[in-house]
Amino acid sequence: MEKAQYEEELVKLAQEGKLQELLELSNKLVDEYPSWHIAWHYLAVAYGLQNDHERAISYFIKVLELKPHSVKALYGLSVSFHALKMYEEAISCLLKHKELHGSEYKILFGLGVNYTELNMLPQAIDAFTEALTFEPQNEETLFCLADCYRMQENYAKAIELYLQSLDINPQNILVIHNTAVSYKYLNNNEKAIEFYLKVLSLDPAFFRSLRNLAEIYIEMNQPQLAKPLILKALELQPNSTEIKELYNKIMI
Repeated sequence: MEKAQYEEELVKLAQEGKLQELLELSNKLVDEYPSWHIAWHYLAVAYGLQNDHERAISYFIKVLELKPHSVKALYGLSVSFHALKMYEEAISCLLKHKELHGSEYKILFGLGVNYTELNMLPQAIDAFTEALTFEPQNEETLFCLADCYRMQENYAKAIELYLQSLDINPQNILVIHNTAVSYKYLNNNEKAIEFYLKVLSLDPAFFRSLRNLAEIYIEMNQPQLAKPLILKALELQPNSTEIKELYNKIMI
């Protein structure tokens, strides 16, 4: 079989998630063609897909020794670094990828995610904003960008972006919850309650919304509305100190 045919088979196995077969074939090929970067690349991919990221990293580095400008290896390396919470290293790989290959959505999104993990929010905002120039209707990117603004306490901008994300997928519970959180920080209890109730209509056991909505009702001196939420939250997390404290407040 020619190398081109082997490469097609490697790609197919990776796409189909046939990890053991991918591992066996790539191991065979690195023995037969020790200088062929493609074989090493898919060996790294095989280990990465099995969550053995330490080994994946070692093989992606081998690829870059054989082909220093392999953008595929740089991206794979960034994924494994991220999985190991080595965010600075992941960013370095993604920036090198961008330098070699120019901007593209997945690289910008990856930069945004890793910058966020390091709490480098201005850089994350720049990356997510540029990513949206490639995919303006990407709900996940809108959500991530909104979260960055929320963490910067720019709640009005966060809400604007959360609502754009919800226009695309109105049933994303986490987006709805974070919209409620942002309205609460703007002291708009009416809208916060509206969105917490939306969360609970989709998932009555969403603990954080139960807790936060109960807190609002207690703040508004409506313990009769808070009580069923607190009791439900206690069923879910009976050892939660914060829920026990809320329970004590309504029983006073």
